[in-house]
This record gives sequence, C-alpha cells and structure tokens, in this order.
Amino acid sequence: MKIIIFEPHPDDLLFGPGPILLDWIQEDHEIHIITITDGRACYRSGEDSYSEDVTSMTEDDVAEMRINEAKKAINFLGLSHQNHHLLKFHDADGQKYVPDAIEKVKPIIKDVERLVFPSDNNKHVDHQATHDIAVGADQDLKLMNAEYFVYFIATYGQFKEDSKDKQIEYTVSEEKAEKLQEWLKIYESQRKIKYTWKMYVRYLKNIRIWTYGIYKYNDIGNYYNI
Repeated sequence: MKIIIFEPHPDDLLFGPGPILLDWIQEDHEIHIITITDGRACYRSGEDSYSEDVTSMTEDDVAEMRINEAKKAINFLGLSHQNHHLLKFHDADGQKYVPDAIEKVKPIIKDVERLVFPSDNNKHVDHQATHDIAVGADQDLKLMNAEYFVYFIATYGQFKEDSKDKQIEYTVSEEKAEKLQEWLKIYESQRKIKYTWKMYVRYLKNIRIWTYGIYKYNDIGNYYNI
C-alpha cells in the first residue's frame, strides 16, 4: 500500500500517527512523509519557560534545527529520505500557504491508497491548514478509492460522537511506548521548552489508548472531523 502522511510540524509525525506508523513500517508499505512547515515559531509565544540558549537563536536557526530533527526522525524510523517531502512553509502562517501547498502535494498524492492527516476543526492553525491542504488536494484529484486516516493531537481537539463508528482505538504496548520515548529524544528543540517537554514525556509514558478515524471519500464534509 502507498501511504502518505501529512506532518504539520517536525515532531507531529510522532504525536499524530506515531505508534501505528511503527506497525505500518513493519508491514513494508511504501510510506511517504510530507512535512508542511519548518517549525520556526516554536519559541515565539513566550508562554513557557525556555532554556537560556533560546534567546540567542534566530527563527532561521530554529527552523534549521527542527528540519534537521525531522530528517533524524526519518533515519530513526528507517524510512527513505527520497520519500520525505519538506515543503518548509513558515510555521504559524496557517491559511496563507494552503493554495500553494495544494498544488505542491498533488503530484505526490495522486496514486495514494491511504492518506493520513490531522482532523478538521483543529485548534492549531497549522494543523487546520494541513487538513485543508490534504482534503483540498484530494478533492481536486477526486481520489475516490483512497482511505482517509485522520489523527488528532490531544491538546488541539477531540473526535466527536457523530463519527463514532468510523473511529478505532489503538492500544500501545509497553515495548512500543519505550520506542516512542526513544523517538522523542530526537526533538532537542522541544526539550528546551520546560513544561511542554514534561507534558510530552508524561504523555508517551502513560497514554496507552490512541484514537484515530478512518473515512472514505464520500465522508468528506459530512462529519465534524473531516
């Protein structure tokens, strides 16, 4: 199966499809990753406590660090760098890049069998933009036979009851939880954010049930999450 995963920022591959992606890799599918943004805005809000070196970093420095982390994650997972598509749109610009991104991704997804992307009605502007890119490109191409695999990062929203029959609960084994925690260590940029890092570590250590949604082309626009 050809699987294409949309990653809004470097590190969303882990917190979106992360655990089930480990299974897909073992199943030997053709897997492509589309990383939409460069992650440059992760220290912009000032709403957390940061390590001292953050103050000396430009946003270009941050973007370079985070893009390199995205590449390291591809190495960690044993995926092909030829199948890693870095769009490098500026982080936090949201809807500005949707039309351009749709055109960029259409040649990549034209023969996809499973399309993986964030939920609709997402609190994070870049995650919502990524949903809109995936669905917009899909509808332009009319990919009637593809499977639409939707994920939600917990802090940005939730799955709704209207598509309960479309949802699956995935149980993370202890072995897999340890693998996810090893994967997290790649993202040194996030370690510089004190409380966010603690939350990430706790989440991967303690959460054993992850929810996903699986939809069809004709479901698009008929549910809260797609």
